[in-house]
Amino acid sequence: MNISNYVKKMGISVYSLSKKSSVPYTTLSSICNGSADLMECRAGTLVKISEALNINLLDLIHNNLSAPVKYNFINADVAVDESLLPKAMNTIKELEDYDRNNDTMFYECADMLYMMADRFLKDGAIDRSTYEKLIMKYPIA
Repeated sequence: MNISNYVKKMGISVYSLSKKSSVPYTTLSSICNGSADLMECRAGTLVKISEALNINLLDLIHNNLSAPVKYNFINADVAVDESLLPKAMNTIKELEDYDRNNDTMFYECADMLYMMADRFLKDGAIDRSTYEKLIMKYPIA
């Protein structure tokens, strides 16, 4: 699989890959649409792309990419009214970024979210309904 198909299967845009990799958008766009040859790219550019996608550099160069493994766990069907959450629960934004980027830090962040939710429930800062929605929206089990 080539990089263009890989990026599509990952469900990310060339723009977001550009931001994540620090490779200019125009460069990535040229690579993905086939007007630039990977073999003519600078090594530093290829390293940045492979690191941003968490793939092997040689697989990238040889267009030998396997279908991406996605680890998204957030249940988008559950709505949580963030206005009901204490400001300290801004961890949710990080959690969603980790999940969106298929980063294994999702688990550590989710654990922290659960500990905070337990504490806020005990302290009365959130109600039982909000607590249960958080647990359903961000399952890690």
